[in-house]
Amino acid sequence: MAYLSLAAVAAAAQSGVISKFGQPELQWMKVCNLYGKFCNQIGEGIASSVIVSLSMIALSGISAFSLFRLYGNNGGKSNAR
Repeated sequence: MAYLSLAAVAAAAQSGVISKFGQPELQWMKVCNLYGKFCNQIGEGIASSVIVSLSMIALSGISAFSLFRLYGNNGGKSNAR
């Protein structure tokens, strides 16, 4: 889920860059020249999404580390007697 949200943030950032700078080869105009408040809100939303996605990745790493710390020291031996 963490990487899925990071991919969604990357797609939103790409859309934000296209709206900021346009795409002259495809004749797409700059949208931020017309709708300044819209672009500011998109930028704030993408920034907060990046922070949340990085937090989710850090939390996933901590969780995986804790899981392997608890159950990884077994060395392939079973505790069943």
